[in-house]
Amino acid sequence: MQKATGGMVEVLLTDPEAPSRDPAVVLASRETSQWRCLIGGKNVREGMVLVEPTSGLQATVQRRDGAEGSVMLSWSDDRLLGDLLDEIGRLPLPPYLHREADDSDRERYQTVYATESGSVAAPTAGLHFTDRVFAACDARGIHRATLTLHVGMGTFRPVEATDVREHVMHQERYGIGRAALEAMLQNATSDHPWITAVGTTSIRTLESLYAVGARSVRDGSAEQSMYVGQWEAFDPTLHGTPRADVVRALLAMTDYYNVDTLWGETRLMIAPGARFGFTDALITNFHQPGNTLLLLVAGVVGEDAWRDIYAEALANDYRFLSYGDSSLLFCRKP
Repeated sequence: MQKATGGMVEVLLTDPEAPSRDPAVVLASRETSQWRCLIGGKNVREGMVLVEPTSGLQATVQRRDGAEGSVMLSWSDDRLLGDLLDEIGRLPLPPYLHREADDSDRERYQTVYATESGSVAAPTAGLHFTDRVFAACDARGIHRATLTLHVGMGTFRPVEATDVREHVMHQERYGIGRAALEAMLQNATSDHPWITAVGTTSIRTLESLYAVGARSVRDGSAEQSMYVGQWEAFDPTLHGTPRADVVRALLAMTDYYNVDTLWGETRLMIAPGARFGFTDALITNFHQPGNTLLLLVAGVVGEDAWRDIYAEALANDYRFLSYGDSSLLFCRKP
């Protein structure tokens, strides 16, 4: 986008703040909306109006704090915001790829099962799953359930604190439908219950849902907040509740609130010492040091095991990050 002086500014929208926190709702609207964002450019101040000249889209800076901020978006025609952004925006490939997105990235940097817009980045573990892979899973009797987590900037924010307990996670929006919960209940009551999370986003969503359901069981009430705090994976009062009871509690919440999908906000952090309620294994790519994703891997396999796993990957030239290789990790048991 352009400043009045003609200088260029890059704005990466991360998640909406108003009139709704649901990206799918805001992107399908013609209303003015406010978004948290990353702002790349010099001398960008609060109150400044940035313009995308080909479309007339205006972004009025509401807040600027280093690279982070928020903007109010407005435009004069009747296009939906999502359509407008598809027309003028660029696919935000991770910066470590050191190139601009091309036409092939629109297909490659997306899962075959994606249904809603709203994430800052693709859940890259899911890029390994194609229709052919799903067909092979079906042939082997491997069932799947889908859920949603709109990846926000918090997942990739560097851990700058020397003590991880001082790191603050950003909120991200997550959701799960009743059909997926019913599939999870069938799994939990089967002879061989097992859940493999595909991606760090999925495991954070699953464990956020476990925390909410376990709270409901503990408190004896379906009237529960869907907000999940940063340290609930470490709360001993929430863990040890049977999975089937937790899923039944979540289903009871859909009845209590008369909804088909449970939506919430999560700050959940997974790190060494975290407990896992729903997840037995994790499929994930290899991550760079200094962020919460590597902390999550250490929480899954243990503080010693992750070093051995990554040493093996480095020794054998595994590809790291978004378009890289995948791994299957088993959750350590306390």
